[in-house]
Amino acid sequence: MNFLKITVLFAITLTFTNCDNFFEYSVYEASVKTAQKNTTAKNLQLIKEIQIESSDFKFAVVTDSHIFYTNFNTVLDDINKNEDISFVIFGGDLAEQGLLKEYELFYGLMENLQKPYLTVIGNHDYNSNGGEIYMKMFGDYNYSFKFNENKFKFFDDIVWESKKNPDFDWLSKELSSNNLFKNVFVIAHIPPFGDQFGPEMEQKYQSLMQANNVPLSIHGHTHSFLYDNFYGDAVNYLTVPAPNKAPSYAIVSVQNESFEIELIKL
Repeated sequence: MNFLKITVLFAITLTFTNCDNFFEYSVYEASVKTAQKNTTAKNLQLIKEIQIESSDFKFAVVTDSHIFYTNFNTVLDDINKNEDISFVIFGGDLAEQGLLKEYELFYGLMENLQKPYLTVIGNHDYNSNGGEIYMKMFGDYNYSFKFNENKFKFFDDIVWESKKNPDFDWLSKELSSNNLFKNVFVIAHIPPFGDQFGPEMEQKYQSLMQANNVPLSIHGHTHSFLYDNFYGDAVNYLTVPAPNKAPSYAIVSVQNESFEIELIKL
């Protein structure tokens, strides 16, 4: 009996010893490493330090990496080669199941990016305990920043997985000062014509964009490319494809009070 107890204890000890973190793969794990916390604030500081000599600049839009790590890494390598790109916007769904390990894998890949980047939360990022992980690793779901007399607003519009309604009051307040900027870009994972918006919510989003003269609303989620004034008004909508079938992303070239969209397929 004593021999059996010793054997069992040894087996348990060996199991724990050979695991970096025995509970690491729990869907409820949210212990974000200190070095990986507050990523948005760190990148915002890097963007503030960028020196632009003219009103023209470029930024890249990448989205929906999920678990397509090989193609996603190819995209990042291509962005690194383009010196004209000032920073990168990630349009959500960095994870598939919202697991800490997925967040850590994404963070590790983005460490290879040689430019600052900012993210908006996607619906898959809310899965499991992903909403809490995102808040710890990146920061607020809704935030904005200024760059070269342009304004960027990141908006959490996830409904089903977040189990809450988007904060349209925050967005409305943020959009009220649009006349102070050359261009205003709104970034939200799901387009208003996507699957999570009912007619009332879709109308709310469209009305806010139109009333506040937003020239471009940027999205992911659909895994396909679209660039169109979807509602027939002055607002352009851009959805960027996921790198699932092939490495792809978009470049937005800003020239004073206008911009151009280029889809990059690798």
